Amino acid sequence: MIFYFTGTGNCLYVARQLVADGERIASIPQELRREGELSYADDAIGIVYPVYGHMMPAMVRDFVRRATLDTPYLYFVCTYGNRHASAAELCVEEVRAAGKEPAYVSTLLMVDNWLPNFDMNEQVARIPEKGIDAHLARIRADVAARRRWIEPVTDEDRAAHEQFLSRGLAFDAEHLRDFLRVDAEKCTGCGTCARVCPARCISMADGVAVRDAVAGAGCNACLACIHACPARAISLAMGEKNPEARFRNEHVSLADLMAANG
Repeated sequence: MIFYFTGTGNCLYVARQLVADGERIASIPQELRREGELSYADDAIGIVYPVYGHMMPAMVRDFVRRATLDTPYLYFVCTYGNRHASAAELCVEEVRAAGKEPAYVSTLLMVDNWLPNFDMNEQVARIPEKGIDAHLARIRADVAARRRWIEPVTDEDRAAHEQFLSRGLAFDAEHLRDFLRVDAEKCTGCGTCARVCPARCISMADGVAVRDAVAGAGCNACLACIHACPARAISLAMGEKNPEARFRNEHVSLADLMAANG
């Protein structure tokens, strides 16, 4: 059983590549909306998520804390696009704080969809050099063999995370109120943004998208809405390296994202 959280399809692609015959994958946002207890049992349970500021997204953290995961082999794959810093160590801390013990934690280099720092056209052009499928094959073999391993973290990695924290960017919903802007004149009212938002903090009113960062599960800064908007009606208040370039994993359709998050 594999659970995933995705904004632009990277982690959905990873989950699909890791799934074994007869195993199922499930969207974390969808599971969080289910009624009743979040209780799961399997020979192995995996959680795939993108790191935001090297950290676990809020909805993933909520799932890990709330869910009962009855398995002898609990593993995590943390995707990143530029530097993983201390992501593996931060993952272990979160999991242990939830009263669980990870058997395996690995990071995985993919496309970085963080628009303030990266041009999506440049990122897509760099996909071949990132060796995504080769690294995925290594993780798939590790999981199949039930390898017990936590990716090591260096002092340099920890310093990189401290450097990020010093910039003052926070990923909790309260600090993300003015994170995104919706241009009402550009918005066509198609509702795509609302359907790909995993947190349900975007709705439609009078044919225009309206965002409330603390509504639903609260904005996670996943950027699903801005990348998926066909009218380029959503932008980042802090600016973007290339406002004309957007990204979705080439192996994942828009319909897939809507099904996962909407």
